[in-house]
Amino acid sequence: MMDFLHAKWWLIALQTIVAIAAPAHAQTFPSKTIRIIVPYPPGGSIDLTARVIAKSLQDSVGQSVVVENKPGGNAAIGIEALLRSDPDGHTLAILSDSPVTINVHLARLNYDPLTDLVPISRAVSSPIILAANAKAGIASIADLVAAAKTKPLSYAVAARGITMQAVPYRGGAPAAVAIASGEVPLGLFDTAAILPMISGGQVIALGVAEPARSRSMPDIPTLREAGVPNFSVPSWLALFAPRGTPDDRVAGLNAEIAKIAAMPEAQKVLLAAGLEPAPNSPSEMRRIIEADHKRWGQLIQARGLRAE
Repeated sequence: MMDFLHAKWWLIALQTIVAIAAPAHAQTFPSKTIRIIVPYPPGGSIDLTARVIAKSLQDSVGQSVVVENKPGGNAAIGIEALLRSDPDGHTLAILSDSPVTINVHLARLNYDPLTDLVPISRAVSSPIILAANAKAGIASIADLVAAAKTKPLSYAVAARGITMQAVPYRGGAPAAVAIASGEVPLGLFDTAAILPMISGGQVIALGVAEPARSRSMPDIPTLREAGVPNFSVPSWLALFAPRGTPDDRVAGLNAEIAKIAAMPEAQKVLLAAGLEPAPNSPSEMRRIIEADHKRWGQLIQARGLRAE
């Protein structure tokens, strides 16, 4: 039988082994394939950003990094898949601000974005573009107001005096196809999906919902400049892990995102799609989320909005 003296030294030895082994455990991360969940179909800004991160991260850490598209439920399907995964840093999700700061105020969700999602880093600033089909006769905000006063307009949203009806789509890419084909005359879009349509002449950009012009799209005015006073809705895409992910792994992934954002090749691909690399710390990302969550909640409550 082990006496108390020997038990004490056995415990000390055990604690020493654990303390020595801990750094070695941290160094083994990642030890298997990393999954990045995209809760939308392929083809939009979120999917593109995820694939840029996946390629560069795989090269950096020496493990496979795969992107999994899990669309549906206004991003809830993808987020719930993330939250069912082990919180070990090997399953991540890239999300826009909407499912993190807006949806919770509009519908009952099976998750709490403020407690269930661990922010790793903002990935990019993702401007929202107001655009019109080139044959719709809407080339400016003044044209839009005039057209909307004469008849109700339908506008596409990426399952985001005037009467307009929203027509939701499952993601930015399907919404962009709809406006380019004339299925809807107007829409709010992420940049990766709509810029090719603008360059091809099928669509006219009316403005970006940012406080300043994007450095990747300097010819497109802000909506304030275009005639919508006091209107600015900065938008972002960020990387998240499930609640319970160790701080050291969050910090390591944050450092990787900062490295990727500084890579010329990654910058080239993202900027060409109108996306501006904008990494930050987990704590700063959390402050942004909490501020946006509060701002949207107050606006939604004041307007009496709800999901249909």
